[in-house]
Amino acid sequence: MNPSQISHPPIYERLVRERGDVLAETRTVAEQTQHEARQALDWSGVRRAHMRDEDSYSAFG
Repeated sequence: MNPSQISHPPIYERLVRERGDVLAETRTVAEQTQHEARQALDWSGVRRAHMRDEDSYSAFG
């Protein structure tokens, strides 16, 4: 279900007007955190660098 399709009771609409849409803000922060976590845990760049190092000449190997 799309968030814009959710029908909220009138008190919810009033609270959103008074306090802001905490659920939408929370959702946005959670998505940003997930994105940052994916970037922090992305080891693909390290793997590519390691593969390049293995392809180069080593005097010890």
